[in-house]
Amino acid sequence: MFLQEFIEELLSPPFGGLVAFVKEAEALIERGQAERLRGEEARVTQLIRGFGSSWKSSVESLSQDVMRSFTNFKNGTSIIQGALTQLIQLYHRFHRVLSQPQLRALPARAELINIHHLMVELKKHKPNF
Repeated sequence: MFLQEFIEELLSPPFGGLVAFVKEAEALIERGQAERLRGEEARVTQLIRGFGSSWKSSVESLSQDVMRSFTNFKNGTSIIQGALTQLIQLYHRFHRVLSQPQLRALPARAELINIHHLMVELKKHKPNF
């Protein structure tokens, strides 16, 4: 459990806004209040553009920080893998929220990073020895 909490803390600075939005949106959808997502267009557009412009550098920085902080390579590697896996799951959930009728027509959706492309890019950060 500690590892999961640590990974969440690690992802929070670069991706905290995305995490918060996904959790709020999923809660609204679950409660049958998806209509309230209509007022979130500006926030969603900002999240899409922010993620698109900074995810690579954020992942690179996160990866370097973890490997510097954990001299035990095995621990560092499992933390990075956990963080990358959680990031992919988070982004997949974000895509699912954006497929809701209230957000489906949002013009910024065209700027979303393709999940497969994201996965291919993130695999490059997977330490392999």
